[in-house]
Amino acid sequence: MKSQKGITLTSLTIYILLVLVIVGIIATITASFRDNINDMNSEGVNHSEIDKFSVYFLREVKRQENSVITVSDTEIVFNTGNKYTFKENSIYLNDNIQIAENIENCAFMKRIENNKEIIQVKIKPINSEEREIEYVINSENISSTYNQEND
Repeated sequence: MKSQKGITLTSLTIYILLVLVIVGIIATITASFRDNINDMNSEGVNHSEIDKFSVYFLREVKRQENSVITVSDTEIVFNTGNKYTFKENSIYLNDNIQIAENIENCAFMKRIENNKEIIQVKIKPINSEEREIEYVINSENISSTYNQEND
């Protein structure tokens, strides 16, 4: 019995504890990674809803000879007859076409700056940050370049 080979109970306990610690660390990292992926996925969906709204709204404000008839916190009406309304966590076009959903809050504001109508939209998707987007109404028949706008 000069050379006894094998694992002692103490070393076996240490090996098992090390393996459990390593598995725990890997599980924590994996769970955190999965949560971050889910958050990124929901943010992507939320941003796509804002983009859908923006496509419709941008088309509206860039129409020739267009102007705002009425504006309130949750509704804006253009002289083309189109009305954008925020209700029940969605934005509707003419009360029957849902163009964006999962929206927690949306507010429309109008102001005049340098003889131009500017529509400011504050939009907040559910579980995401609020964004503020400004649109300039194209009420003239003149198309100007970016440099002319800034002069």
